[in-house]
Amino acid sequence: MKIKQTLMVMMVAAMLSPASIALAQSGPIDKAYEDGKAAEISSVKLRLATQSATVAVQELNEAEGSLRRLKEAKASDLRRKIAAELEMAITRLKIAAGGQ
Repeated sequence: MKIKQTLMVMMVAAMLSPASIALAQSGPIDKAYEDGKAAEISSVKLRLATQSATVAVQELNEAEGSLRRLKEAKASDLRRKIAAELEMAITRLKIAAGGQ
């Protein structure tokens, strides 16, 4: 069952990667964007707190790490790259938490 879930997450992430990259590149990667992504992560974290299993800890750590790197980055091209990674990490986190 764990392998099936992992494969499903990988498949969905692969299908969403062009869309998430386009989303990350379509608008400004500014403080409002960072705050919105932090709110998304907090929302999923709250949902995870109500579950007994710790299935999404790795995904949560990855999303929070990407958000931290985004806040620290200064160059706009680097910020866009990290924003795309953040979009993917949040998507995987939502899937692991049991829904979009």
